[in-house]
Amino acid sequence: MPLFKWKDSYSVGVEELDLHHKKLFGILNTLYEGSLVPDGNLDIADKIDALIAYTEYHFAAEEEHLRQIGYVERESHFRLHRSFIKKVLRLQRKSHLPAEELTQELIVFLGNWLLHHVLEEDKKYVL
Repeated sequence: MPLFKWKDSYSVGVEELDLHHKKLFGILNTLYEGSLVPDGNLDIADKIDALIAYTEYHFAAEEEHLRQIGYVERESHFRLHRSFIKKVLRLQRKSHLPAEELTQELIVFLGNWLLHHVLEEDKKYVL
């Protein structure tokens, strides 16, 4: 069972960005579901690499959208994106931690960040 399910109320009204957000929720759910398997072989390093790659792709698309619509608060929004990447990179450097501990920390961070960012910050640019 997924940790988070997409709801129409999460939509930012841009199909491409909504698909990206759904993919990020999917990454979170994959981490969560993998953490529930006893003695599972969840390669957290690969999951973090995939998360970084996908969020960079998403952020580039979202930032271009914000430029195109002339979103006034885009620079502060971009800073939130850079802060997210920095935090995930810090988690990536914690590879010395047990995989279960690192996975849990990543799930909590990603879940909180996604909900706050999509539901509050991204909603600010919805036309």
